[in-house]
Amino acid sequence: MEEALTEPPRLFNGSVETGVRSLLILEACYPATLDIDTMSLFDYFVVHTKDIGGPVSLHPAIGSRVGEYHVRRRVIQDGLRLMRRASLIDVVEAEDGVRFTASEDAPAFVKLMGTDYNRDLFARSKWLAEQWKSSGDEFVSRLRASIERWSLEFGEEGGAADA
Repeated sequence: MEEALTEPPRLFNGSVETGVRSLLILEACYPATLDIDTMSLFDYFVVHTKDIGGPVSLHPAIGSRVGEYHVRRRVIQDGLRLMRRASLIDVVEAEDGVRFTASEDAPAFVKLMGTDYNRDLFARSKWLAEQWKSSGDEFVSRLRASIERWSLEFGEEGGAADA
């Protein structure tokens, strides 16, 4: 007899999936390095690009999805470690802390990722990288402001429902 799953499968949010997203983001941003905070923002918005005026989002626009941003940092760190063990991501020590970059093996691996989803994900990673490269810190600040605004709205909705 089959056992019932006690928790739903984490199709898009396991360490392998977040590691692949991180790899694609870092490859699109190469040769730049990104810190964990920026990686977390880019990981969220690479699948929700329409939220910031980009291409159609890869993941659906569900009501409380901003909550997923706040719980992902640990999984993103696990994914980065996994890709580092595979020699696809390098860790760089910088004056402002630890940063990440695609390794020299990353481009060949990325080329092997031929599914429609991965091609679409890489296209959105490149779109994010272009926005970031052209606007720099202003773009990252805009992403942070979006998350903060949605978090406040989400918190207010949650508070109203609890009253």
